[in-house]
Amino acid sequence: MTTERRRLAPASAHAGWDAAVGSMVNPSERRGGTLRLASSADVDSLDPARTYYVWVWLLQRMLNRTLMAYPTDPGPAGLVPVPDLAEGPGQVSDGGRTWSYRLRPGLRFDDGTPITSADVRHAVQRVFAQDVLPGGPTYLIPLLDDPARPYPGPYRTEEPLRSVRTPDDRTIVFHLNRPFSDFDHLMAQPCAAPVPQHADTGAEYGAAPRSSGPYRVAEHRPGAFLHLERNPHWDPATDPIRPALPDRVELTIGMDVDELDDRLIDGEFDINLEGRGLQHAAQNLVTADDVLRSHTDNPRTSFLHFVAIQPHIPPFDDVRVRRAVHYAADKILLQEARGGPVTGGDLTTALFPPTLPAHQDLDLYPTGQDLRGDLDAARAELKAAGLPDGFEAVIGTQRGKFRMVADAVAESVARVGIRLTVKELDVATYFSLGAGHPETVREHGLGLIVTDWGADFPTEYGFLSPLVDGRQIKRNGGNWNLPELDDPMVNDLIDETLHTTDPAERARLWQAVERRVMEHAVLLPLVHDKTLHFRNPWVTNVYVHPAFGLYDIQAMGLDSVAGAGAG
Repeated sequence: MTTERRRLAPASAHAGWDAAVGSMVNPSERRGGTLRLASSADVDSLDPARTYYVWVWLLQRMLNRTLMAYPTDPGPAGLVPVPDLAEGPGQVSDGGRTWSYRLRPGLRFDDGTPITSADVRHAVQRVFAQDVLPGGPTYLIPLLDDPARPYPGPYRTEEPLRSVRTPDDRTIVFHLNRPFSDFDHLMAQPCAAPVPQHADTGAEYGAAPRSSGPYRVAEHRPGAFLHLERNPHWDPATDPIRPALPDRVELTIGMDVDELDDRLIDGEFDINLEGRGLQHAAQNLVTADDVLRSHTDNPRTSFLHFVAIQPHIPPFDDVRVRRAVHYAADKILLQEARGGPVTGGDLTTALFPPTLPAHQDLDLYPTGQDLRGDLDAARAELKAAGLPDGFEAVIGTQRGKFRMVADAVAESVARVGIRLTVKELDVATYFSLGAGHPETVREHGLGLIVTDWGADFPTEYGFLSPLVDGRQIKRNGGNWNLPELDDPMVNDLIDETLHTTDPAERARLWQAVERRVMEHAVLLPLVHDKTLHFRNPWVTNVYVHPAFGLYDIQAMGLDSVAGAGAG
């Protein structure tokens, strides 16, 4: 830490520890200044079809609009999408299979061209081009595709996707092949942001994307910085969500995580956009200082931190070996690797976070009353698998807290003879081309993979289906079903949830999905995440968005343009 740091004022009456959880800190409508953001990793993609980092989705809220979007609301209302580009929520007919939207009038891209229903349709069509645009969510493909005549995407055919109709420039109609009650949530994802066909450069589109939101890309030097400037054609009268207060947004990229914390607390940056939270050294400093602590938030997010166990990498193809890893896990050590009980998260043996109705107390592999591991049970599983002396394997991770967790896993399982080599992968491409790419997993023999996951949208389907639905395995990258689990029973149960209207029965079905997945022992849940975030006191409208679990940067402004906007 530097010895001289910017003087922080004591917390005001409406601020303090955890004040931005469930409420907004320092509300203001003041415009102007430069919002200075920081991240250790680069954006995964500025192409709305390819991004999957939750913090980049929050960045996309500044750059792009969607038919529906999550409102600027720190309370439960923030979990329910509201009309954005659309005039109202989707109009549903045909037993939940047809969804119609009407665009607001007067919408324009940053180059001044009108936004039409054809631009939204083209964005949806791009999701199908997984050979060209891998990396983003693909929920729309199984809902809109014709299995008898699969749509190859807009780069392989000039024929449009037949399940999406645009009867006029402001109307778009989606014909789903099965009911899907969460469809408004899908229309709030970045991949549904309009893309003009005339500006679409395929795989290179992320280098110069068009913007429909209040900001556009001014300059992006990968690995170094991203600068945003105002979109001159954004009309606030058409946007019920975004206040767009700063004149400019500057993101500094690529710092070591501890350096980032130093510079953030020193006041060189306003907010850590990446949202991984303060590392151990900064946590100790901040929690010991009453003033610094008053500018922190420790939300219980919907993120699950877990280890994926890859059954396609021997000897993890034997469920007894996978169970041995579960039994050998020292849960206390793993929680400490995340930062301890205050900032590291709440220990869990189940998958669903407590915020979802299907959450249940499920513990198929108990690790003893002290949670330090049931080593006798682990050794018994290894002996039954013919590996009484253990074996050697590789665990994939990235730097920072992920690496600490990997080291803790290695220390845990070494007690029963499982000798792990830790393999660090690139942070920026960890989920797109590293741990999320089946070929990379096989190339490095990654039997174990450290990761975390936050729901794509705040429902049971949005949380668990990408992790366990065999039909969502992505072979070209951006795969979140890391164990590549393809169990017909799991898939059928998921389908049944989509046809069930009774909430209690739907929750029961999701509990059955969770139990079946845990019986496979391919996911080792560690903690439901709690992250210690730091907000500098001159930043306005700070709150943890309930749908994302991170600060909603698009709401932010600066209460002292001259002081906070200059480094």
